[in-house]
Amino acid sequence: MPLSRLNTVSKLYYTPKEVAEILEVSDDTVLDLVNRGSLPALRVSPRITRIPIAAFDAWREGFKPRRRRVTIAAARRRVVVGEGEHLPSPSRVARG
Repeated sequence: MPLSRLNTVSKLYYTPKEVAEILEVSDDTVLDLVNRGSLPALRVSPRITRIPIAAFDAWREGFKPRRRRVTIAAARRRVVVGEGEHLPSPSRVARG
């Protein structure tokens, strides 16, 4: 994406630090609200949390989120790479 396009893209998420600045509280307080399920947020990784701006605005207006945990379910059947593919016999492969 060109750099000029990055400046025009609307921001969708706040960081905990940005929310802390808006609420005039510490970063730890924001993360505490997220961990208790009081403040809607997405856990991108164990160390990265993002708060959707729309959800944050609704929360400030009194919306109480339902806590839901979304995880990647284990695959029921292990996928084998190349399974079902038929390779040509070595004698039929073009050499060149």
